[in-house]
Amino acid sequence: MEIVRAEHVTRLLSTEGGDPVLIVHRGRAEVVESTELDDPRYEGALRVADRGDLASERGGEPTREEAEALAQRLDTAVRNLGG
Repeated sequence: MEIVRAEHVTRLLSTEGGDPVLIVHRGRAEVVESTELDDPRYEGALRVADRGDLASERGGEPTREEAEALAQRLDTAVRNLGG
């Protein structure tokens, strides 16, 4: 079962305003505002990527195929880290 899915990548790249970040916390991927990471409820969260990390690889909102490919790469990286 995958942790990071295409929906997470799409949400991260399509969120307007703020500073969204993709994290894995308690075995689940989430897109949250970077300022929320100071909240105790996110203690121990693994920061996977922010919009700038992925936007630098490509421009604009990803196609479904691009989002799936990015999600697969991120999911593999998280699993290799033990996330």
